[in-house]
Amino acid sequence: MPALTHPGVYVDESAFPTYISATPGNAVACFVGVAPRGPIGPKIVNSWKQFTTLYGGFETQYPPSSLHLAVFGYFSAGGTSAVIIRAIRLDTQGPSTASASLDDQNSEGAQPSIEVQAANPGTWGNDVYVDILPGRVLDPLTSVPITFSIVVKYQGTAPINVVERWTDLSMVPGSTHLGQHNYALDLVNSTYNGSNFIRLVDLANDPGVLEPTPAPANNPAPTPSNVSTQLSGGDEGQPITFNDQYQALTQLDQYPNQPFVINMPGVTNVTDVGQVVSYAEQRTDGFVVIDPPAGMAPDGMVAYAQSPGIPASAQAAIYYPQVLIADPYSMNPGITRLMPPGGFVVGQYINTDITRGVQKAPAGLGASLNGVLGLEYTLTNQDQGDLNLANVNCLVAMSGYGVVIWGARTLSPYLITRYVSVERTIIYLATELVAMSRFAVFEPNDWVLWNQVTQILAQFLTQFWQSGGLSGKSASEAFYIICDQTNNTPLTIQQGVLNIEIGVALEFPAEFVVIKIGQWAGGQNVSVTTT
Repeated sequence: MPALTHPGVYVDESAFPTYISATPGNAVACFVGVAPRGPIGPKIVNSWKQFTTLYGGFETQYPPSSLHLAVFGYFSAGGTSAVIIRAIRLDTQGPSTASASLDDQNSEGAQPSIEVQAANPGTWGNDVYVDILPGRVLDPLTSVPITFSIVVKYQGTAPINVVERWTDLSMVPGSTHLGQHNYALDLVNSTYNGSNFIRLVDLANDPGVLEPTPAPANNPAPTPSNVSTQLSGGDEGQPITFNDQYQALTQLDQYPNQPFVINMPGVTNVTDVGQVVSYAEQRTDGFVVIDPPAGMAPDGMVAYAQSPGIPASAQAAIYYPQVLIADPYSMNPGITRLMPPGGFVVGQYINTDITRGVQKAPAGLGASLNGVLGLEYTLTNQDQGDLNLANVNCLVAMSGYGVVIWGARTLSPYLITRYVSVERTIIYLATELVAMSRFAVFEPNDWVLWNQVTQILAQFLTQFWQSGGLSGKSASEAFYIICDQTNNTPLTIQQGVLNIEIGVALEFPAEFVVIKIGQWAGGQNVSVTTT
Protein backbone atom coordinates (compact mmCIF):
# COMPACT_ATOMS: atom_id res chain seq x y z
CA MET A 1 0.00 0.00 0.00
CA PRO A 2 1.53 3.38 -1.00
CA ALA A 3 1.74 6.15 1.61
CA LEU A 4 -1.45 8.27 1.47
CA THR A 5 -0.26 11.88 1.84
CA HIS A 6 -2.49 14.02 -0.39
CA PRO A 7 -6.00 13.69 -1.81
CA GLY A 8 -6.12 11.79 -5.10
CA VAL A 9 -6.25 8.36 -6.76
CA TYR A 10 -3.54 5.89 -5.85
CA VAL A 11 -2.52 2.72 -7.71
CA ASP A 12 -1.27 -0.25 -5.72
CA GLU A 13 0.20 -2.76 -8.19
CA SER A 14 0.85 -5.37 -5.48
CA ALA A 15 -2.74 -5.63 -4.34
CA PHE A 16 -3.63 -8.42 -6.77
CA PRO A 17 -1.91 -11.81 -6.98
CA THR A 18 0.22 -12.49 -10.03
CA TYR A 19 0.98 -15.75 -11.72
CA ILE A 20 4.05 -17.37 -10.23
CA SER A 21 5.96 -19.43 -12.76
CA ALA A 22 6.92 -22.87 -11.50
CA THR A 23 9.63 -25.37 -12.24
CA PRO A 24 9.06 -26.79 -15.73
CA GLY A 25 6.75 -29.75 -15.34
CA ASN A 26 7.91 -31.76 -18.33
CA ALA A 27 9.90 -34.75 -17.17
CA VAL A 28 13.59 -35.23 -17.84
CA ALA A 29 14.90 -38.52 -19.19
CA CYS A 30 17.40 -40.40 -17.04
CA PHE A 31 19.59 -43.33 -18.10
CA VAL A 32 21.75 -45.27 -15.65
CA GLY A 33 24.27 -47.82 -16.86
CA VAL A 34 27.82 -48.91 -17.49
CA ALA A 35 30.20 -46.99 -19.75
CA PRO A 36 33.95 -47.39 -20.29
CA ARG A 37 34.53 -43.70 -19.55
CA GLY A 38 32.69 -40.57 -18.52
CA PRO A 39 31.67 -38.59 -15.41
CA ILE A 40 30.61 -40.61 -12.38
CA GLY A 41 27.89 -38.30 -11.05
CA PRO A 42 24.71 -37.19 -12.85
CA LYS A 43 25.48 -35.26 -16.02
CA ILE A 44 23.04 -33.51 -18.35
CA VAL A 45 23.66 -34.00 -22.06
CA ASN A 46 21.71 -32.22 -24.78
CA SER A 47 22.71 -34.21 -27.86
CA TRP A 48 24.24 -37.46 -29.02
CA LYS A 49 27.41 -35.55 -29.94
CA GLN A 50 27.75 -34.19 -26.42
CA PHE A 51 27.16 -37.66 -25.00
CA THR A 52 29.91 -39.23 -27.11
CA THR A 53 32.30 -36.39 -26.21
CA LEU A 54 31.93 -37.32 -22.55
CA TYR A 55 31.30 -41.07 -22.64
CA GLY A 56 32.92 -42.13 -25.92
CA GLY A 57 31.36 -43.36 -29.13
CA PHE A 58 30.64 -46.74 -30.65
CA GLU A 59 34.05 -46.95 -32.28
CA THR A 60 35.86 -47.52 -28.99
CA GLN A 61 33.64 -50.07 -27.27
CA TYR A 62 33.13 -53.77 -27.58
CA PRO A 63 31.24 -55.67 -26.28
CA PRO A 64 28.44 -53.15 -26.84
CA SER A 65 27.43 -50.76 -24.10
CA SER A 66 23.73 -51.02 -23.22
CA LEU A 67 23.88 -47.44 -22.01
CA HIS A 68 25.22 -46.18 -25.35
CA LEU A 69 22.58 -48.06 -27.32
CA ALA A 70 19.78 -46.70 -25.12
CA VAL A 71 20.95 -43.08 -25.37
CA PHE A 72 21.48 -43.49 -29.12
CA GLY A 73 17.87 -44.67 -29.43
CA TYR A 74 16.67 -41.83 -27.21
CA PHE A 75 18.08 -39.07 -29.38
CA SER A 76 17.06 -40.93 -32.56
CA ALA A 77 13.44 -40.93 -31.34
CA GLY A 78 13.34 -37.18 -30.71
CA GLY A 79 14.66 -36.89 -27.18
CA THR A 80 16.15 -33.54 -26.23
CA SER A 81 18.15 -33.51 -23.00
CA ALA A 82 18.84 -36.35 -20.59
CA VAL A 83 20.55 -36.99 -17.28
CA ILE A 84 23.21 -39.68 -17.63
CA ILE A 85 24.60 -41.53 -14.61
CA ARG A 86 27.58 -43.78 -15.20
CA ALA A 87 27.56 -46.63 -12.69
CA ILE A 88 30.85 -48.05 -11.41
CA ARG A 89 31.78 -50.68 -8.85
CA LEU A 90 31.88 -49.01 -5.45
CA ASP A 91 34.06 -51.41 -3.42
CA THR A 92 37.82 -51.97 -3.49
CA GLN A 93 37.47 -53.97 -6.72
CA GLY A 94 36.24 -50.93 -8.58
CA PRO A 95 38.05 -49.13 -11.44
CA SER A 96 41.25 -47.14 -10.96
CA THR A 97 42.25 -43.84 -12.53
CA ALA A 98 45.25 -43.38 -14.82
CA SER A 99 47.75 -40.68 -13.86
CA ALA A 100 51.26 -39.29 -14.35
CA SER A 101 53.38 -37.07 -12.12
CA LEU A 102 55.36 -34.20 -13.70
CA ASP A 103 58.38 -32.46 -12.17
CA ASP A 104 58.96 -28.72 -12.11
CA GLN A 105 61.66 -26.60 -13.81
CA ASN A 106 63.94 -26.26 -10.77
CA SER A 107 67.47 -26.43 -12.18
CA GLU A 108 68.96 -27.06 -8.72
CA GLY A 109 66.90 -30.17 -8.13
CA ALA A 110 63.57 -30.94 -9.69
CA GLN A 111 60.57 -31.43 -7.45
CA PRO A 112 57.04 -32.64 -8.26
CA SER A 113 54.91 -29.91 -9.85
CA ILE A 114 51.58 -31.43 -10.84
CA GLU A 115 49.91 -34.80 -11.08
CA VAL A 116 47.82 -35.23 -14.21
CA GLN A 117 44.93 -37.65 -13.73
CA ALA A 118 42.38 -38.95 -16.19
CA ALA A 119 39.08 -37.13 -15.68
CA ASN A 120 37.42 -40.34 -14.49
CA PRO A 121 38.41 -43.95 -13.81
CA GLY A 122 38.81 -46.74 -16.34
CA THR A 123 41.23 -48.23 -18.83
CA TRP A 124 40.44 -45.43 -21.27
CA GLY A 125 42.71 -43.08 -19.28
CA ASN A 126 45.76 -45.05 -20.38
CA ASP A 127 45.16 -43.61 -23.85
CA VAL A 128 45.52 -40.00 -22.65
CA TYR A 129 48.75 -38.12 -23.42
CA VAL A 130 49.85 -34.64 -22.35
CA ASP A 131 52.44 -32.19 -23.64
CA ILE A 132 53.73 -29.31 -21.52
CA LEU A 133 54.68 -26.23 -23.54
CA PRO A 134 56.11 -22.85 -22.49
CA GLY A 135 53.47 -20.18 -22.12
CA ARG A 136 53.26 -16.90 -24.01
CA VAL A 137 53.54 -14.64 -20.95
CA LEU A 138 57.16 -13.59 -20.32
CA ASP A 139 58.90 -12.10 -17.34
CA PRO A 140 59.55 -8.44 -18.31
CA LEU A 141 63.08 -8.55 -16.85
CA THR A 142 64.37 -11.96 -17.93
CA SER A 143 62.04 -12.76 -20.88
CA VAL A 144 61.57 -16.21 -19.31
CA PRO A 145 58.04 -17.69 -19.71
CA ILE A 146 56.14 -17.44 -16.45
CA THR A 147 53.17 -19.46 -17.68
CA PHE A 148 52.79 -22.88 -19.28
CA SER A 149 50.32 -24.64 -21.55
CA ILE A 150 48.93 -28.18 -21.58
CA VAL A 151 48.07 -29.99 -24.80
CA VAL A 152 45.87 -33.05 -24.26
CA LYS A 153 45.85 -35.91 -26.77
CA TYR A 154 43.68 -39.00 -26.87
CA GLN A 155 44.40 -42.38 -28.48
CA GLY A 156 47.65 -41.25 -30.04
CA THR A 157 50.32 -38.55 -30.07
CA ALA A 158 49.87 -37.14 -33.58
CA PRO A 159 48.45 -33.63 -34.11
CA ILE A 160 45.17 -35.20 -35.21
CA ASN A 161 44.82 -36.69 -31.71
CA VAL A 162 44.77 -33.31 -29.95
CA VAL A 163 41.47 -32.93 -28.08
CA GLU A 164 42.12 -29.97 -25.76
CA ARG A 165 44.52 -27.05 -25.24
CA TRP A 166 44.91 -25.14 -21.98
CA THR A 167 47.07 -22.07 -22.50
CA ASP A 168 48.95 -19.66 -20.24
CA LEU A 169 48.40 -21.47 -16.96
CA SER A 170 50.11 -20.71 -13.67
CA MET A 171 50.93 -22.74 -10.56
CA VAL A 172 50.34 -19.70 -8.33
CA PRO A 173 46.93 -19.99 -6.61
CA GLY A 174 44.80 -16.93 -7.32
CA SER A 175 47.01 -15.67 -10.16
CA THR A 176 45.49 -13.77 -13.08
CA HIS A 177 46.44 -12.93 -16.66
CA LEU A 178 44.68 -10.19 -18.63
CA GLY A 179 42.13 -9.94 -15.87
CA GLN A 180 41.30 -13.66 -15.97
CA HIS A 181 42.19 -16.25 -13.36
CA ASN A 182 44.81 -18.62 -14.76
CA TYR A 183 45.65 -20.88 -11.83
CA ALA A 184 45.87 -24.26 -13.54
CA LEU A 185 43.60 -26.15 -11.15
CA ASP A 186 40.86 -23.50 -11.25
CA LEU A 187 40.60 -23.77 -15.04
CA VAL A 188 41.26 -27.43 -15.80
CA ASN A 189 39.27 -28.80 -12.85
CA SER A 190 36.30 -26.46 -13.24
CA THR A 191 32.96 -28.23 -12.74
CA TYR A 192 31.28 -26.17 -15.44
CA ASN A 193 33.80 -25.64 -18.23
CA GLY A 194 36.82 -27.68 -17.22
CA SER A 195 38.53 -30.51 -19.07
CA ASN A 196 36.66 -33.57 -20.27
CA PHE A 197 39.87 -35.61 -20.23
CA ILE A 198 42.13 -34.65 -17.32
CA ARG A 199 42.21 -33.39 -13.73
CA LEU A 200 45.18 -31.76 -12.00
CA VAL A 201 46.58 -32.18 -8.51
CA ASP A 202 48.84 -29.36 -7.22
CA LEU A 203 52.10 -30.86 -5.97
CA ALA A 204 54.12 -27.64 -6.23
CA ASN A 205 52.30 -26.00 -3.32
CA ASP A 206 52.22 -29.03 -1.05
CA PRO A 207 52.53 -27.69 2.53
CA GLY A 208 54.58 -30.78 3.43
CA VAL A 209 57.49 -29.62 1.23
CA LEU A 210 60.03 -27.78 3.39
CA GLU A 211 61.53 -25.72 0.58
CA PRO A 212 59.03 -25.48 -2.29
CA THR A 213 60.31 -24.24 -5.62
CA PRO A 214 59.47 -20.54 -6.10
CA ALA A 215 57.33 -19.46 -9.03
CA PRO A 216 57.60 -19.59 -11.98
CA ALA A 217 60.13 -22.43 -11.70
CA ASN A 218 57.44 -24.48 -9.98
CA ASN A 219 55.63 -24.76 -13.31
CA PRO A 220 55.96 -28.24 -14.87
CA ALA A 221 58.99 -28.65 -17.09
CA PRO A 222 58.31 -28.52 -20.86
CA THR A 223 57.93 -31.91 -22.53
CA PRO A 224 60.86 -32.89 -24.77
CA SER A 225 60.08 -32.58 -28.46
CA ASN A 226 57.96 -35.45 -29.83
CA VAL A 227 57.85 -37.20 -26.43
CA SER A 228 54.38 -36.92 -24.93
CA THR A 229 53.71 -38.08 -21.38
CA GLN A 230 51.30 -41.01 -21.28
CA LEU A 231 49.02 -41.60 -18.31
CA SER A 232 49.03 -45.09 -16.85
CA GLY A 233 47.43 -47.20 -14.16
CA GLY A 234 43.85 -46.99 -15.36
CA ASP A 235 41.84 -50.18 -14.94
CA GLU A 236 38.21 -51.25 -15.42
CA GLY A 237 37.96 -53.16 -12.17
CA GLN A 238 35.51 -56.02 -11.66
CA PRO A 239 32.03 -56.04 -13.24
CA ILE A 240 29.48 -54.00 -11.34
CA THR A 241 26.61 -55.49 -9.37
CA PHE A 242 23.00 -54.35 -9.49
CA ASN A 243 23.51 -52.71 -6.10
CA ASP A 244 26.20 -50.50 -7.67
CA GLN A 245 23.80 -49.54 -10.43
CA TYR A 246 21.00 -48.88 -7.95
CA GLN A 247 23.25 -46.68 -5.82
CA ALA A 248 24.05 -44.70 -8.95
CA LEU A 249 20.32 -44.26 -9.56
CA THR A 250 19.76 -42.85 -6.08
CA GLN A 251 22.00 -39.91 -7.00
CA LEU A 252 18.79 -38.47 -8.49
CA ASP A 253 18.04 -37.46 -4.91
CA GLN A 254 20.12 -34.40 -5.80
CA TYR A 255 17.16 -33.25 -7.91
CA PRO A 256 14.07 -33.16 -5.66
CA ASN A 257 10.72 -32.13 -7.13
CA GLN A 258 11.91 -32.89 -10.67
CA PRO A 259 9.94 -35.55 -12.58
CA PHE A 260 12.10 -38.19 -14.27
CA VAL A 261 11.42 -40.86 -16.86
CA ILE A 262 13.92 -43.54 -15.85
CA ASN A 263 15.42 -46.31 -17.95
CA MET A 264 18.00 -48.77 -16.63
CA PRO A 265 19.46 -50.37 -19.79
CA GLY A 266 20.11 -54.07 -19.35
CA VAL A 267 18.21 -54.42 -16.06
CA THR A 268 15.55 -57.15 -16.55
CA ASN A 269 15.80 -59.30 -13.42
CA VAL A 270 12.36 -59.08 -11.81
CA THR A 271 13.74 -58.39 -8.31
CA ASP A 272 16.01 -55.64 -9.62
CA VAL A 273 13.20 -54.12 -11.66
CA GLY A 274 11.00 -54.10 -8.58
CA GLN A 275 13.64 -52.19 -6.64
CA VAL A 276 13.91 -49.55 -9.38
CA VAL A 277 10.14 -49.09 -9.49
CA SER A 278 10.03 -48.82 -5.70
CA TYR A 279 12.56 -46.00 -5.89
CA ALA A 280 10.40 -44.16 -8.44
CA GLU A 281 7.38 -44.56 -6.16
CA GLN A 282 9.34 -43.37 -3.16
CA ARG A 283 10.29 -40.23 -5.09
CA THR A 284 6.60 -39.89 -6.13
CA ASP A 285 7.68 -38.09 -9.33
CA GLY A 286 9.55 -40.90 -11.11
CA PHE A 287 8.27 -43.08 -13.95
CA VAL A 288 10.12 -46.21 -15.08
CA VAL A 289 10.27 -47.57 -18.63
CA ILE A 290 11.06 -51.29 -18.30
CA ASP A 291 12.91 -53.20 -21.02
CA PRO A 292 11.96 -56.79 -21.94
CA PRO A 293 14.48 -59.63 -21.65
CA ALA A 294 15.99 -60.72 -24.96
CA GLY A 295 14.69 -63.83 -26.71
CA MET A 296 11.43 -63.97 -24.78
CA ALA A 297 8.41 -65.19 -26.76
CA PRO A 298 5.01 -63.47 -26.29
CA ASP A 299 3.65 -66.08 -23.85
CA GLY A 300 6.86 -65.87 -21.84
CA MET A 301 6.52 -62.09 -21.75
CA VAL A 302 3.01 -62.39 -20.34
CA ALA A 303 4.33 -64.63 -17.56
CA TYR A 304 7.22 -62.22 -16.94
CA ALA A 305 4.92 -59.20 -16.57
CA GLN A 306 2.63 -61.12 -14.20
CA SER A 307 5.42 -62.52 -12.03
CA PRO A 308 5.31 -61.54 -8.33
CA GLY A 309 8.58 -59.59 -8.61
CA ILE A 310 7.14 -57.07 -11.08
CA PRO A 311 5.16 -54.54 -9.00
CA ALA A 312 1.64 -53.57 -10.07
CA SER A 313 2.67 -49.92 -10.11
CA ALA A 314 1.14 -46.91 -11.83
CA GLN A 315 4.64 -45.44 -12.12
CA ALA A 316 6.05 -48.04 -14.51
CA ALA A 317 5.37 -49.45 -17.97
CA ILE A 318 6.80 -52.38 -19.94
CA TYR A 319 7.41 -52.30 -23.71
CA TYR A 320 7.89 -55.38 -25.90
CA PRO A 321 9.55 -56.79 -28.02
CA GLN A 322 13.17 -55.83 -28.62
CA VAL A 323 13.86 -53.71 -31.69
CA LEU A 324 16.14 -54.15 -34.69
CA ILE A 325 18.47 -51.32 -35.75
CA ALA A 326 21.36 -50.83 -38.13
CA ASP A 327 24.36 -51.96 -36.09
CA PRO A 328 26.29 -48.82 -35.11
CA TYR A 329 29.27 -51.00 -34.13
CA SER A 330 29.71 -52.33 -37.67
CA MET A 331 31.22 -50.55 -40.65
CA ASN A 332 29.56 -53.02 -43.01
CA PRO A 333 26.22 -51.92 -44.47
CA GLY A 334 23.24 -54.16 -43.85
CA ILE A 335 24.42 -55.49 -40.49
CA THR A 336 21.69 -55.20 -37.86
CA ARG A 337 21.50 -55.51 -34.09
CA LEU A 338 18.74 -56.29 -31.61
CA MET A 339 18.49 -53.97 -28.61
CA PRO A 340 15.99 -53.14 -25.85
CA PRO A 341 13.40 -50.52 -26.87
CA GLY A 342 13.63 -48.41 -23.70
CA GLY A 343 15.77 -45.62 -25.17
CA PHE A 344 13.47 -45.18 -28.17
CA VAL A 345 10.38 -45.25 -25.95
CA VAL A 346 11.73 -42.64 -23.52
CA GLY A 347 12.61 -40.44 -26.50
CA GLN A 348 9.01 -40.70 -27.68
CA TYR A 349 7.80 -39.77 -24.16
CA ILE A 350 9.83 -36.57 -24.13
CA ASN A 351 9.05 -35.72 -27.76
CA THR A 352 5.32 -36.14 -27.10
CA ASP A 353 5.56 -33.94 -24.01
CA ILE A 354 7.03 -31.17 -26.16
CA THR A 355 4.80 -31.47 -29.22
CA ARG A 356 1.46 -32.49 -27.68
CA GLY A 357 1.71 -32.23 -23.92
CA VAL A 358 1.98 -34.70 -21.08
CA GLN A 359 -1.75 -35.48 -21.36
CA LYS A 360 -1.21 -37.15 -24.76
CA ALA A 361 -0.46 -40.87 -24.55
CA PRO A 362 2.97 -41.58 -26.11
CA ALA A 363 1.47 -44.14 -28.47
CA GLY A 364 -0.36 -44.44 -31.77
CA LEU A 365 0.50 -43.80 -35.39
CA GLY A 366 2.26 -40.57 -34.42
CA ALA A 367 4.58 -42.46 -32.06
CA SER A 368 6.82 -44.04 -34.68
CA LEU A 369 10.32 -44.99 -33.57
CA ASN A 370 12.79 -43.32 -35.93
CA GLY A 371 15.78 -45.53 -36.61
CA VAL A 372 14.03 -48.82 -35.83
CA LEU A 373 14.08 -51.22 -38.78
CA GLY A 374 12.09 -54.12 -37.37
CA LEU A 375 11.17 -56.17 -34.33
CA GLU A 376 12.37 -59.32 -32.63
CA TYR A 377 8.86 -60.81 -32.94
CA THR A 378 5.94 -60.03 -35.24
CA LEU A 379 2.93 -60.03 -32.95
CA THR A 380 -0.43 -61.40 -34.01
CA ASN A 381 -3.71 -59.87 -32.83
CA GLN A 382 -4.01 -62.72 -30.34
CA ASP A 383 -0.51 -61.97 -29.03
CA GLN A 384 -1.36 -58.30 -28.67
CA GLY A 385 -4.56 -59.11 -26.83
CA ASP A 386 -2.80 -61.40 -24.36
CA LEU A 387 -0.01 -58.91 -23.79
CA ASN A 388 -2.41 -56.00 -23.41
CA LEU A 389 -4.34 -57.87 -20.72
CA ALA A 390 -1.01 -58.36 -18.92
CA ASN A 391 -0.39 -54.57 -19.20
CA VAL A 392 2.50 -55.04 -21.63
CA ASN A 393 2.70 -52.31 -24.28
CA CYS A 394 3.35 -53.73 -27.73
CA LEU A 395 5.56 -52.37 -30.48
CA VAL A 396 4.16 -53.17 -33.92
CA ALA A 397 5.04 -52.41 -37.53
CA MET A 398 2.39 -50.35 -39.35
CA SER A 399 2.46 -49.99 -43.13
CA GLY A 400 3.37 -46.42 -43.98
CA TYR A 401 4.33 -45.54 -40.40
CA GLY A 402 7.14 -47.92 -39.51
CA VAL A 403 7.44 -49.36 -36.02
CA VAL A 404 5.08 -47.60 -33.63
CA ILE A 405 4.22 -47.81 -29.93
CA TRP A 406 0.85 -49.59 -29.81
CA GLY A 407 0.13 -49.54 -26.10
CA ALA A 408 -0.19 -46.95 -23.35
CA ARG A 409 -0.73 -48.88 -20.15
CA THR A 410 1.00 -48.72 -16.80
CA LEU A 411 1.33 -51.79 -14.59
CA SER A 412 -1.46 -50.55 -12.35
CA PRO A 413 -4.50 -52.85 -11.94
CA TYR A 414 -6.79 -49.86 -11.33
CA LEU A 415 -8.74 -48.07 -14.05
CA ILE A 416 -7.98 -44.58 -12.73
CA THR A 417 -4.23 -45.07 -13.19
CA ARG A 418 -4.25 -47.61 -16.02
CA TYR A 419 -2.80 -45.28 -18.64
CA VAL A 420 0.68 -43.79 -18.91
CA SER A 421 -0.58 -40.34 -19.86
CA VAL A 422 -3.00 -40.19 -16.92
CA GLU A 423 -0.37 -41.10 -14.33
CA ARG A 424 2.21 -38.79 -15.83
CA THR A 425 -0.34 -35.95 -15.89
CA ILE A 426 -0.91 -36.51 -12.18
CA ILE A 427 2.85 -36.36 -11.57
CA TYR A 428 3.13 -33.22 -13.69
CA LEU A 429 0.27 -31.42 -11.94
CA ALA A 430 1.49 -32.39 -8.48
CA THR A 431 4.97 -31.04 -9.24
CA GLU A 432 3.66 -27.78 -10.71
CA LEU A 433 1.06 -27.12 -8.05
CA VAL A 434 3.49 -27.77 -5.21
CA ALA A 435 6.03 -25.39 -6.76
CA MET A 436 3.45 -22.65 -7.26
CA SER A 437 2.12 -23.01 -3.71
CA ARG A 438 5.52 -22.79 -2.05
CA PHE A 439 5.31 -19.00 -1.79
CA ALA A 440 2.56 -19.44 0.82
CA VAL A 441 4.90 -20.95 3.43
CA PHE A 442 5.11 -18.60 6.46
CA GLU A 443 2.60 -16.15 4.97
CA PRO A 444 -0.28 -15.03 7.25
CA ASN A 445 -2.87 -17.81 7.00
CA ASP A 446 -6.05 -15.82 6.35
CA TRP A 447 -8.54 -15.06 3.58
CA VAL A 448 -6.02 -12.88 1.71
CA LEU A 449 -3.64 -15.82 1.32
CA TRP A 450 -6.52 -18.17 0.46
CA ASN A 451 -7.60 -15.89 -2.37
CA GLN A 452 -4.05 -15.53 -3.65
CA VAL A 453 -3.51 -19.28 -3.68
CA THR A 454 -6.86 -19.91 -5.36
CA GLN A 455 -6.30 -17.34 -8.12
CA ILE A 456 -2.74 -18.43 -8.87
CA LEU A 457 -3.59 -22.12 -9.06
CA ALA A 458 -6.80 -21.43 -11.00
CA GLN A 459 -4.84 -19.46 -13.59
CA PHE A 460 -2.43 -22.34 -14.12
CA LEU A 461 -5.17 -24.99 -14.28
CA THR A 462 -7.21 -22.86 -16.68
CA GLN A 463 -4.24 -22.60 -19.04
CA PHE A 464 -3.63 -26.33 -18.76
CA TRP A 465 -7.30 -27.05 -19.53
CA GLN A 466 -7.27 -24.65 -22.50
CA SER A 467 -4.25 -26.49 -23.91
CA GLY A 468 -6.18 -29.77 -23.81
CA GLY A 469 -4.70 -31.10 -20.61
CA LEU A 470 -8.00 -31.52 -18.76
CA SER A 471 -11.42 -32.75 -19.74
CA GLY A 472 -14.58 -30.64 -19.58
CA LYS A 473 -16.46 -28.09 -21.69
CA SER A 474 -15.68 -25.33 -19.22
CA ALA A 475 -13.12 -24.58 -16.57
CA SER A 476 -15.67 -25.37 -13.87
CA GLU A 477 -16.07 -28.85 -15.34
CA ALA A 478 -12.31 -29.33 -15.66
CA PHE A 479 -11.23 -28.55 -12.10
CA TYR A 480 -12.16 -27.09 -8.74
CA ILE A 481 -10.14 -25.52 -5.93
CA ILE A 482 -11.21 -25.22 -2.31
CA CYS A 483 -9.07 -23.02 -0.10
CA ASP A 484 -11.31 -21.09 2.32
CA GLN A 485 -12.79 -21.24 5.77
CA THR A 486 -14.47 -24.58 5.05
CA ASN A 487 -11.18 -26.47 5.03
CA ASN A 488 -9.08 -23.95 6.98
CA THR A 489 -10.63 -23.84 10.42
CA PRO A 490 -9.36 -21.90 13.45
CA LEU A 491 -7.83 -25.14 14.75
CA THR A 492 -5.87 -25.92 11.55
CA ILE A 493 -4.75 -22.30 11.30
CA GLN A 494 -3.40 -22.44 14.86
CA GLN A 495 -1.57 -25.64 13.91
CA GLY A 496 0.17 -23.78 11.08
CA VAL A 497 -1.59 -25.76 8.33
CA LEU A 498 -2.90 -24.35 5.05
CA ASN A 499 -5.29 -26.82 3.38
CA ILE A 500 -5.81 -26.71 -0.38
CA GLU A 501 -8.16 -29.18 -2.05
CA ILE A 502 -7.94 -29.56 -5.82
CA GLY A 503 -9.94 -31.81 -8.10
CA VAL A 504 -9.16 -32.29 -11.79
CA ALA A 505 -10.92 -34.07 -14.65
CA LEU A 506 -8.16 -35.95 -16.44
CA GLU A 507 -8.04 -36.88 -20.11
CA PHE A 508 -8.15 -40.60 -20.87
CA PRO A 509 -6.86 -41.96 -24.18
CA ALA A 510 -9.09 -43.77 -26.63
CA GLU A 511 -7.51 -47.21 -26.41
CA PHE A 512 -10.28 -49.04 -28.25
CA VAL A 513 -12.11 -47.48 -31.20
CA VAL A 514 -15.41 -49.24 -31.85
CA ILE A 515 -17.22 -48.52 -35.12
CA LYS A 516 -20.73 -49.80 -35.65
CA ILE A 517 -21.72 -49.98 -39.32
CA GLY A 518 -25.42 -50.43 -40.06
CA GLN A 519 -26.41 -51.67 -43.52
CA TRP A 520 -30.01 -51.22 -44.60
CA ALA A 521 -31.12 -53.32 -47.54
CA GLY A 522 -34.48 -54.85 -48.42
CA GLY A 523 -36.02 -53.83 -45.15
CA GLN A 524 -33.34 -55.57 -43.05
CA ASN A 525 -30.79 -54.04 -40.67
CA VAL A 526 -27.39 -55.68 -40.52
CA SER A 527 -25.04 -54.46 -37.79
CA VAL A 528 -21.28 -54.95 -38.03
CA THR A 529 -18.98 -54.00 -35.17
CA THR A 530 -15.26 -53.53 -35.72
CA THR A 531 -12.48 -52.46 -33.43
